[in-house]
This record gives sequence, C-alpha cells and structure tokens, in this order.
Amino acid sequence: MRTGSIRDAERRSSPIRRLNGDRSSWRVVVQTWSDRDGFHGRFVFEPDGARPARETREGPDALTGTSREDVLRSAYDVPEERLRALLHSLA
Repeated sequence: MRTGSIRDAERRSSPIRRLNGDRSSWRVVVQTWSDRDGFHGRFVFEPDGARPARETREGPDALTGTSREDVLRSAYDVPEERLRALLHSLA
C-alpha cells in the first residue's frame, strides 16, 4: 500500500457509476495515480445532487495495476453490493 500524500498533478478522477438508495445519491469516482510500483487507485464517493447534504468519502488505496486502464477495469468489476458496503463503512 502506498504511503504519503498523492500530488494533485498526478491524480486523475474517473466517474464509473451512481449509487442510489437511503434517500441519497452518490457518484462513484475512481482516483488513479502512478508511482514507481505501477498504478494505484481508490474509490471516492461524492454526494450527487444540486444541494449535497453529505461529505465526500474517500476509500483506501485498494486498486493496483500495470496501467491506469487496468485499475479502472478492476474498479468496474467490483459488484454494486461491495461498493455499497464500502460506502457505508466510510461513514
């Protein structure tokens, strides 16, 4: 797992889906970055809507791959139920 902060210049964000339920909507975004070990990523849950009532929630550095596309492919493969569980664990 990567330690230290992620510099804004190397971080990229890609929205991959929306989660709805519990009277709230969330955009699921994958932040990706590279370092000497390859590419890394994490899920970020952003409140969706004109007046979000909740704070953005950031998951741990949990995705890895040899390219940014590998990381995104892995993120798309995560089932919705697992994403919901991660979202609720970050509350």
